[in-house]
Amino acid sequence: MVGETPVPVGILFCDVVGSTRLYRDLGDDRAHAIVTGCLGEVGRQITARGGRVVKTIGDEIMAVFTDAPATFDAAVAIQTGLSGGARVPATGGDGIRFRIGFHCGPVVVAGGDVFGTTVNVAARMACLAKADQIITTVATVAQLSAPQQAATRPIVGAHARGLAEDVGVAEVIWQDSAMQTVVFAGRPADEAAATALKILRGGRRWTFDRDDAGVTLGRAADNTIVVGDQQASRRHATIERRRDKWVLVDHSTNGTFVRPVGAAEFRICREEVVLHAAGTISLGHALDGDREGGIDFVLNASA
Repeated sequence: MVGETPVPVGILFCDVVGSTRLYRDLGDDRAHAIVTGCLGEVGRQITARGGRVVKTIGDEIMAVFTDAPATFDAAVAIQTGLSGGARVPATGGDGIRFRIGFHCGPVVVAGGDVFGTTVNVAARMACLAKADQIITTVATVAQLSAPQQAATRPIVGAHARGLAEDVGVAEVIWQDSAMQTVVFAGRPADEAAATALKILRGGRRWTFDRDDAGVTLGRAADNTIVVGDQQASRRHATIERRRDKWVLVDHSTNGTFVRPVGAAEFRICREEVVLHAAGTISLGHALDGDREGGIDFVLNASA
């Protein structure tokens, strides 16, 4: 059956960098085994985040996701979990590295494969990416959650030409480097600079700076942020300012669930955790895909 999907999907391309050198230095059999093993692990990361591997072409894998946020999460998971992780001692190199590009939009489905402009744009993003980079489009960034958007930056002056129209390009920031500022949750950036805590929920926005002692969350009406969910406690949790850090403290019965951008969700109960960069909090229950029911947070250097 052939037809255009009723809603946009996310298309991701992941390419092994330096595979030509790998085949030259290690020989066909060993290099093929290494590349195949790495792409197999990439496929598992894709499947774990609700995606589907469409096909593998040589040292490149193509996948489809239901939406842009899921595509973002998979891209970050691949880079953080795999890039540089497959060591190849005989080459004296740093191991396998990846470049990733993705874009979200309508596609044409035929026999399990996908076609159309969205696929072409995603492939172009992968071509623009360098080793260890994740590149997407400005249009796709607009479809991400607020914490995910905080972990991107537009590349000024960069456009993917040769398509029907120029496409604005953006980078997902997930790692330390001399040229990048870390805003990926779980990889602390310059904590001293992260003075402002921004919280977004249900279309409302709160900003807390270094002069604010803390934030309270729960069902009681006098909390800073009131959450009506019955699984939330009256005094469920607080987010406290401690020198240059914001610390989430759980006081509840059911626990607090935290999903950092690009990382797995975890639960704390009568415990505390330092917040980094961006993510989503849920009081009393796991998010289970309910992005709108969560409390988004972003740490920013300015209010």
